[in-house]
Amino acid sequence: MSKMFMLGMVAAVAIAISGCCSMSDSQGSGGKCAVCGPGGKMACPHCKMMPGKCKCKMQAATMAEINTAALKALIDSGVSLTLVDARTGKYDDGRRIANAVTLSPEAKDEEIAAALKLKDAMIVSYCVNPQCPASRILAAKLMKLGYTRVLEYPQGIDGWVSEGNPVKQVVK
Repeated sequence: MSKMFMLGMVAAVAIAISGCCSMSDSQGSGGKCAVCGPGGKMACPHCKMMPGKCKCKMQAATMAEINTAALKALIDSGVSLTLVDARTGKYDDGRRIANAVTLSPEAKDEEIAAALKLKDAMIVSYCVNPQCPASRILAAKLMKLGYTRVLEYPQGIDGWVSEGNPVKQVVK
């Protein structure tokens, strides 16, 4: 792989992880991001309330997020990462991003340790879509258990498929 491609991929991942708010002051906007609002404070992607007003369980956990393009670039590059599908019950239709493991947000610590052996491995959790709290709840749980490189992919399986990316169908 060329060095320029790798540098571009790293930049795309950094932007996806840090979000637009990290760039608002560098653009001379005085800290007012058109997407996130004054001071770069992002609304909760689940209930759309601003920080401090959100009542969602997932808002308590601040974590890095990754977007579809950056996730696709990571997967295509062969970077070592573990994808974790947090869907359960009626929300689990059997579609998976290739090589994803399934872990419920209610999984016991022992189940998590068995599925995710390395605490410093890159882990990306996903569920159905931005309205689904499962991936954020699971990601927060993983961070509390000491996993250090956890990202949430809030667009979930719906966002992945809507961008034309492949899925694998598993038999449940």
